[in-house]
Amino acid sequence: MLKFQSAISQKFINFLLPPQCAICHEITEKPYTLCMDCWECLEFITSPKCSICSVPLQGVDRDMPCMDCLKNPPTFTKAYAPLVYNESLKKLILRFKNYDGLHLGPMFCNWLQLCAIENVDFIIPVPLHWWRFFVRQYNQAAELGKIFSKRTNLPIYFNILKRDKATATQGHKNKFLRYQNLTDAFVVSDSSQILKNAKVLLIDDVLTSGATANACAKALLGAGASSVDVLTIARAIKAPADKVDYGTP
Repeated sequence: MLKFQSAISQKFINFLLPPQCAICHEITEKPYTLCMDCWECLEFITSPKCSICSVPLQGVDRDMPCMDCLKNPPTFTKAYAPLVYNESLKKLILRFKNYDGLHLGPMFCNWLQLCAIENVDFIIPVPLHWWRFFVRQYNQAAELGKIFSKRTNLPIYFNILKRDKATATQGHKNKFLRYQNLTDAFVVSDSSQILKNAKVLLIDDVLTSGATANACAKALLGAGASSVDVLTIARAIKAPADKVDYGTP
């Protein structure tokens, strides 16, 4: 009966305030979704892809480590991401993290659940420094983590990993400067030893160079975690229009 009443209420709300595409604002059938044109602008990551960082590959017929991961293995064990970070998705993620677009969280989590994540014990979101949290009033990674935790029944811990250093924004920095910018930025507070031998799922919005994920993983592993996997909405690649060429000369 309650589900029936809820469905009737939702239909009434949709009649008064028709749901809109989250990108172009065209009317859609359901809330928190995209119109067909905008949906076709998304680039879902499928095999073949890097078996470590999830960057799309070409020239091979199966998942395998990309050249970057072979040359410079990341500190985290594996990264999952359902989508390539392109211009259409960038609009949504920037709204989510900078313009109070928290209503987009359920849609993002629908996409996160496309990733077949196995063998993790609990979630830790990438933290914000207290000053940036004060300005923004919320942490987008924590908001994603809350929804994902509820849907998967994985516990989530918000206060174990902390950002101890107010770093400059990572945008427009090259890979070297991104890593340098995050040196000693994260610390762990784990008096209950929750991390001991734990398999952690670190959650954030976008994986770009891997600098943030590596810095967080280093702190968590140093505090006793046995492994750190990473889950993000999107994986940024060097050339968004092309897949990374692994197998050709």
